[in-house]
Amino acid sequence: MDVVIDLLDPVAVADPHRYLAPIREQAPIAWSDRHHAWLITGHPELSEAFPDRRLSTEHISGLRERMTAEREIALHAALELLSGWMVFHEPPAHTRLRAPVSRAFTPRATAGLAPRITAITDQLLDELHEAGGGDFVEMFSHRLPAQVIAELFGVPAEMVDWLAGWSENFGVVVFGATGRADYLELGHAAGKSFSAQMGDVIDRCRIEPQDNILSLLLANEGTDNGLSTVEILAACSLLLFAGHETTSSLLGSGLLALLDHPRELDRLREGLVTPELAVEELLRFEPPAKAVVRTVVVDHDRDERGFTSGDQVFMTMIAANRDPRVFVEPDELRLDRRPNPHVSFGFGHHFCLGAALARLEARVAFPALVRRFPELALDSEVTWRPSMLDRSPARFTVTTS
Repeated sequence: MDVVIDLLDPVAVADPHRYLAPIREQAPIAWSDRHHAWLITGHPELSEAFPDRRLSTEHISGLRERMTAEREIALHAALELLSGWMVFHEPPAHTRLRAPVSRAFTPRATAGLAPRITAITDQLLDELHEAGGGDFVEMFSHRLPAQVIAELFGVPAEMVDWLAGWSENFGVVVFGATGRADYLELGHAAGKSFSAQMGDVIDRCRIEPQDNILSLLLANEGTDNGLSTVEILAACSLLLFAGHETTSSLLGSGLLALLDHPRELDRLREGLVTPELAVEELLRFEPPAKAVVRTVVVDHDRDERGFTSGDQVFMTMIAANRDPRVFVEPDELRLDRRPNPHVSFGFGHHFCLGAALARLEARVAFPALVRRFPELALDSEVTWRPSMLDRSPARFTVTTS
């Protein structure tokens, strides 16, 4: 197609739905010269692509090959962590890396966290009330998931602020925010910082095991069913990042969607729609990630387009979630939408490991937030992170009364 596709265009950052809709309608599979990659934006096309083993997540080595020597050296520590992420491997390596931690993130396992998530939510809402409002990202959407995932892993309370800041900085690398002037600086610092900070936490957990996921991983360290020390560090970086970043994005963008649709917000406040349905619709309407990346490993045709081994593919969930072929009035927020086959967490063997935890935190947080503050209102412009893959507000302020 002739249209230029640039996911870092200011319009695409501010409103990716408006930017991607005509691209999806003209061709649900299209080539971007700007990114040297295919975009799959249609829901049926994406549903077929997700489980297709001809599209692989193993692209860290290719990413390194495309980097300049200066960039590879600066990001070495960050890339070492990413190389151990299960999401960048296919079976059998993916299965081996995922198995030791998967049991901790099932819906049944995470359900027991509801009382603690409620207590943290109430504490943060108290602070927001006392301040009369403020930057919602800084005061709530960053802090709730950071504190929850930190406690799950045994990260000390005094490191929670560090974790939230590290996650934001590391996201610059994960989500490909290469247009930022401080891209290399932040990526270098995030890689070095994590190894140092979490190395100390791991050492303490070895000496004094606790009831947390990190101690569980260390108990099986080096066994046939366990991970190596390097792999444990990488697993921690993935789960601490994803467990914080995904939910933080959902809470921030979800609240903005509710504030922009006061009738739906009132229905949630009044209990006319269940939190379960509401969260699924918010996930569809503003997914935490715009896209995930795959690499073509077998030449093949898709929708009469030739995919060549080595090509990059952006699996663009944010566009598929608004496909009118699947969703009635897709640009309308309907908190009781059923059915709701959104693809925000992917599916298949790469289905988001932390999906159950993200859903639980959102199901607790949104009803509590809108009931606690009936006069909650947006009090600033919204700035979005300039990223190809992440859909997350960088900051916005609210008033509570």
